[in-house]
Amino acid sequence: MSILSDRDIQRELGKNILIYPFNEDNLKGASYNLTVSKLAWKVRDGESAYDSSINRIVIPENSTVIIQTNEAIWVSKKIAGTYHSKVALVSQGIGHIGTTLDPNYQGVSLIAVHNHSNQSIELEPEKDTFVSLMFYYVKTKSSIPHTNDPGRPEILKLLKQVQVTPEESRWLEEPFRKDTERLRKKLKESDNFKNFKKDLLGNLFYFLPYIILIALTILSLCIYLYLDSNRTIFSENSWYNTVISIFDKTTFLAFGALIVQFTNDVRRG
Repeated sequence: MSILSDRDIQRELGKNILIYPFNEDNLKGASYNLTVSKLAWKVRDGESAYDSSINRIVIPENSTVIIQTNEAIWVSKKIAGTYHSKVALVSQGIGHIGTTLDPNYQGVSLIAVHNHSNQSIELEPEKDTFVSLMFYYVKTKSSIPHTNDPGRPEILKLLKQVQVTPEESRWLEEPFRKDTERLRKKLKESDNFKNFKKDLLGNLFYFLPYIILIALTILSLCIYLYLDSNRTIFSENSWYNTVISIFDKTTFLAFGALIVQFTNDVRRG
């Protein structure tokens, strides 16, 4: 497997990777940071860890809390992933119990975190990030169908002390969290995604001069090599020397312009 960089994730977003809600600020060099939702439960007694009076997830000292991510995710059979702790939280005493993202997964992610410190730690839903998700290209497409339900309700059922409220159930059961095409539609209709793609288009225009110069250089070189390899056929024509000279100079000039353009861009930073 090979790890996906931010550019790889940018390229795959909307295609082989879906993340909603999407926030460009959470995209890092080789990962995407996931935020907490309001759905969180204390393992020791099954009670909700969300305190509506302060709009915070409260992770008590020396205890484990299971948290649903605010983001729903889908990956194709070409993509897998791993979840990793964030240094900012680890330094406070929080450590998540690592897990994996299987190819073709759909839905929110259920993450267990443990507070090793002697004081409670608070996280704001839909804002504070608590786990980093790294994506990988698998060597070959997965052949095993993914069977885990979105949000892993079977795990919640195993924790008999956890009681999911009707409101929490409605949140988990929203169609886009369980259906790939609905999730894709939600992502592509979101303003954050549209603005993100505009930025990518701007980057494409930035590289457009290079693309044109490279294409011109390759075209000129191909024509030059073709004419040169058929010298015996074309050399008797009066236009031959003129044309081959033009393409010879064009190739040189295009390559020179490419170097100059690149040098100027580097100097501009």
